[in-house]
Amino acid sequence: METIDRNLLLAHKLEKLREFWGKRVSPEDEELMERHIHYLRESGAMEGILKPGDQAPVFQLSNQRNEIISSTDLLNKGPLVVSFYRGSWCPYCVEEVKVLNNVYNQIRDAGADLVVISPQQFSRTEKQANEIQLQYNMLVDVDNKTGKAFGLVYEFPDYLKQLYMKRFGNDIQQINEGSAWELPVPARFVIGQNGIILDVKADADYRYRPEPLDTVALLKRL
Repeated sequence: METIDRNLLLAHKLEKLREFWGKRVSPEDEELMERHIHYLRESGAMEGILKPGDQAPVFQLSNQRNEIISSTDLLNKGPLVVSFYRGSWCPYCVEEVKVLNNVYNQIRDAGADLVVISPQQFSRTEKQANEIQLQYNMLVDVDNKTGKAFGLVYEFPDYLKQLYMKRFGNDIQQINEGSAWELPVPARFVIGQNGIILDVKADADYRYRPEPLDTVALLKRL
C-alpha cells in the first residue's frame, strides 16, 4: 500500500490542535464556543450556504501581492477551488492553508486552480503568504462581501465577542478592519468552468476541515 506523506494530510494536524487547545480552554469557555456552534447548526444559518448546482458568485479581490484576481479569468482556464478561512490568527486555518499549499501542485496537475479567501486585513494576508511561501492566491475579502455572496458569514453574539476579546485577545473587527464583528464559516467550494458549484464542504465547527487530498481526488474525477 502506498504511504501518503503526512504533510499532505490535514486531519491529524487538526486532531493535535483540538487536543492541545482542549487542555487549555476552561469548561466555561468551551461551553460558550459549543453554544455558538450549536446555534449555527440549529438556527438555519448554515442553510443559506450555496449548494451544488448553484451559480457561483463572481468576484474580484486583491491577493497577497495587491494584484486584482478575477474568478472569471481563473475559470476561463479550468475548474476553481475556493476555500474560505477565518484568518492567520486561527491555528486551525493556518494548518489548512499550509496543507493546501503542499497539495497545490496536485490541484494544478488536475487542471484546476485554487484561491483561499479571508476577511483579514491586507497586511496580515501579505505576512502570512510570505511566511509560508504561498504558491496560490490568498485573497482579501473586505467586509466579507464575497463570503456573504456565498452565504457563509455570521455576526458574533455579544457573549462570543467578549470571549474572543478577553480569553484570546482577538478583536475580530480590528483584525479585519471591518465594519462589524463578522466571520465566514470555513468552507471549500469546487466550481466548474461554467461557474456552477460542483461540491461544497462547510462545517459550523471551525475545528474540522475537509481533507485537501479529497478535493484533489474530486478534481481528478471531473
